Amino acid sequence: MKRFALILLPVLVLAHPAAAAGPDVAADAAALKACVEGAKDDPRSCIETVVDPCVDGLSSETETGVNGCYDREAEAWDTVLNENYKAAMKDASSYDAEAKENGGDPGAADGLKKAQRAWIAFRDAECDRLYARNMDGTIRFTVYAACQNRMTAERAIELGLTDEPR
Repeated sequence: MKRFALILLPVLVLAHPAAAAGPDVAADAAALKACVEGAKDDPRSCIETVVDPCVDGLSSETETGVNGCYDREAEAWDTVLNENYKAAMKDASSYDAEAKENGGDPGAADGLKKAQRAWIAFRDAECDRLYARNMDGTIRFTVYAACQNRMTAERAIELGLTDEPR
């Protein structure tokens, strides 16, 4: 049943007028990055930066519309996450090259790759758990979409911290 719901959800979202306008993922990602840059002490406050005005702009606050807003922001956070992952991988690879040159043990890039794969599995399992906990109501779709958005945002922010060891 969940697989059917997850297949049907994008169809319903795409049929929604807000989704038909075709949100600009690059613009949403740029807005999120600007928010994080401006919110140095609390980058998590940028979570739902796209969701809130998107929901406010809906002609009627339907679950399908709200889910579409969460999916829209999650896609933008995923763009930011991928950019931050590439930068972190570049840093890790540079560290590995330096470590190898100095007779050390390179492994930062491999460790980052393993950590990212484990994080994806954790995120999906956690959101599946929350979906299952809400199986008796249609809110489960919104809970799942919000979970994917929040966890993707948190990981994107975490990978983007340049003053923290990676």
